[in-house]
Amino acid sequence: GMGGAAATGGVAGAAGQNVPAPQTVTAQLVDVVTGETHQVTAPTCIIGRERAAANIVLRDPNVSRRHAQITLAGTEWSIEDLNSTNGTLVNNRRITRCPLRNGDVITFGLSTFEFRS
Repeated sequence: GMGGAAATGGVAGAAGQNVPAPQTVTAQLVDVVTGETHQVTAPTCIIGRERAAANIVLRDPNVSRRHAQITLAGTEWSIEDLNSTNGTLVNNRRITRCPLRNGDVITFGLSTFEFRS
């Protein structure tokens, strides 16, 4: 009898691990040139050139220290330009703030990324 109970417990544990925790943030910025992937690991994520100021650091002199911010509110992603010098483009259009959808192409300075969520 105990062997059966232990086996059942193992199955339940495996099933439980497939459910993401509420804090799990599942978005990525994928560099369209290099394929390098940056994980968006918080509901608010700053993209910029300076490690002290940004969650995702881009080595691009055309990127401002604090260039843009990606935010998750509920299930809706958005991006906001933080008054960067060279601006932020989403699908080749300069934005101040706009919603983000899976597959959108974001440009910071000379770096271009595909947003995946």
